[in-house]
Amino acid sequence: MKKQILNNKETSHTYIVVFTFLYGMTLLAWPFVAFAIGMSLGAPTPVEFQVASDWMGKIVVSYPISVIGAIIGGWASYRSERYIFPYWMMQLPLLWIIAFFTVDRFGKYLHFLG
Repeated sequence: MKKQILNNKETSHTYIVVFTFLYGMTLLAWPFVAFAIGMSLGAPTPVEFQVASDWMGKIVVSYPISVIGAIIGGWASYRSERYIFPYWMMQLPLLWIIAFFTVDRFGKYLHFLG
């Protein structure tokens, strides 16, 4: 039993370190993406894409909040010796990425919400 706990601890630590590095790299690119989205929000948009462009802007602007929340939550749960929870916590920013691409792909069908 002790060996299984240590294995979960080591695996969880490696997982958190890898995702902290990856999400840190995405935060380095985030200002450029936010600038591009900001410029695209200023462009004239057809009516059927206005809701989608608004949602995409909000998703991109709030992305660092999800990354910071995931990193803090992952490390805090690791420090409190809950070694399975970081696996779930570190997936939080992926929800933002999935939401971004979903709105990008199906944005023309969201105009009824605006």
